[in-house]
Amino acid sequence: MSDTFDLENSYAYLIYRTVRVLRRQFMRLALANGLELFPEQWFVLVRLVKQPGCSQSDLGRDFDDRPSMARALRNMEEKGWIKIQPDPEDGRKNQVFPTKKGSEIYQLMASVVTEERKRMFKKLSAQDFKNFKRIIDQIYEESLD
Repeated sequence: MSDTFDLENSYAYLIYRTVRVLRRQFMRLALANGLELFPEQWFVLVRLVKQPGCSQSDLGRDFDDRPSMARALRNMEEKGWIKIQPDPEDGRKNQVFPTKKGSEIYQLMASVVTEERKRMFKKLSAQDFKNFKRIIDQIYEESLD
């Protein structure tokens, strides 16, 4: 029996490898700016700045890991980055808002991330990104079935 699976040409491996290096790079950037900020927390801050008051359950669903999201939100609340409060229209839900400190972290890291993207993507065109997004979205959609 011959082994015909080529790891270096596997979408899953290439995505996994890239996610790991992007995660480490983000954490280095955050630490260089005096923050212990994980990518997942950054994604939450971005979402909350764009959609303040979204529900805790929506965040868990968006990031596909409700138990981890609950822990991350508690941690972020303890650090004073977010505020979690009961939804006035539905007492079973919680709304999540960025605090002033959370918004400041967002502002700082948005500029840092923007600069890092410029550096990392300088050899890629807008069409490259469109193609990448189309492909990655297709893989995502097919994976949901």
